[in-house]
Amino acid sequence: MRNQLVRCAAAGLACLMVTGCITAQMADETPLSPEQRMIKLAGDIEARGDHETAVALYARAAETSGHAAEAQLRLGHAQLKARNYAAASEAFAKVLATEPEHPEALLGLGTAKLKSGDNEGSVRTLSVACPLVNTSSACNRLGTALILVGRLDEASAAFDRAQSLAPNDLDIKVNIALVQALSGRTNEAVTIMRNVAQSPLAQARHRANLVMVLGIAGRLDEAKSVTVPDMSQAQKQDLLARAKRAREATNPVAKARAIGLFGAA
Repeated sequence: MRNQLVRCAAAGLACLMVTGCITAQMADETPLSPEQRMIKLAGDIEARGDHETAVALYARAAETSGHAAEAQLRLGHAQLKARNYAAASEAFAKVLATEPEHPEALLGLGTAKLKSGDNEGSVRTLSVACPLVNTSSACNRLGTALILVGRLDEASAAFDRAQSLAPNDLDIKVNIALVQALSGRTNEAVTIMRNVAQSPLAQARHRANLVMVLGIAGRLDEAKSVTVPDMSQAQKQDLLARAKRAREATNPVAKARAIGLFGAA
């Protein structure tokens, strides 16, 4: 079925190419290459929710273009969305084979490694990507990877850099609070989280992290009194149980894994 869809999409591409070329000539514009048109078609299909066909088209565009960077990057991002982290890593690595310091490819590869559980590899890659990309999301991902390998001071520095780039991002503030809580600076962490929870932009996940930080601090009565929209009592108990494991863990890696930071980026 997927092959049929790809063939149909390719047939549609041929029509688009003919019409597009005529339009471009009439407008005296440079027409898009076949690969660029295939990428555009894949993007339109992906936007409609057909990720499988989009991935197949991106892969075809990458192959026919001789693995050009644009096609490989689109393929890598599509594979990330599909949670196919090995394929995403392969796509980004092909870009880096010819452009070793390509910022977007480094960020994509580091993200794929982080999502797949290769924390050490993610730290190595994102440490290079963060200053090159210089975005809050890149530095936030680096901070998460650093937490997961137990390098809390470096993680704190990465989150501070992320916050300097996006001062009002509540998720970054949460990560700063979590790393402080894991480092034993629980009063500072609670203060940050209370400010986050009081923001007009705060969502349920932010209030859940307030419960987590209060639990790590051992302030259980306060944690139990926090209202989290749509959270059941059983879910809150599970949250507090993870906070207890983090509080009792003897090393930073175990603390981070106890509270479940794998999805923080």
